[in-house]
Amino acid sequence: MATTAPPDPHPVEPLTTGRGVFGALKNWWHTNPVLAGQLRGFAVVAVICTVISMTIFANLRPYTGTQWANVISLVLCSILNTELNRRISFGVNGRHLWWRDQRRGLWVMLLALAMTGGSLWVLHQVSPNASIWVELVVIVLGNVASAVTRFLLLRYWIFRRVRHGSAASAK
Repeated sequence: MATTAPPDPHPVEPLTTGRGVFGALKNWWHTNPVLAGQLRGFAVVAVICTVISMTIFANLRPYTGTQWANVISLVLCSILNTELNRRISFGVNGRHLWWRDQRRGLWVMLLALAMTGGSLWVLHQVSPNASIWVELVVIVLGNVASAVTRFLLLRYWIFRRVRHGSAASAK
């Protein structure tokens, strides 16, 4: 006598979202919802903080010079960046470990500072009279270059306690 297996409570349906790179990306996005949500939040925070940082930089530059304006804008935005990533990217809303997260966020900011400060130094060696627009582009490119490492450090070092979607345990 043949027996039938009970139906699988979570049937796996193949994703048929298209072909090529975009289809593969869409499939990946659907099969990794926690990481996809974190990346989406990280991108939103990156845009917000980049706009704010560039505004601070552009306003301070005439008074403090290029490097100091860069340092001040990055330090100020680092605190905002870490807080927004806590909430938006990693779902941490409580005050538990807030100081530790902020302190580690400042360490991560040093990476961006090294990238942008070094890029500005090289720019001024090559083109001493570069316009503020060129400086802003160089800073944004430096931040983009450090963004991958920043996300990995946030995910696997600062917010590793919520990496698997268990933000409730971190509140």
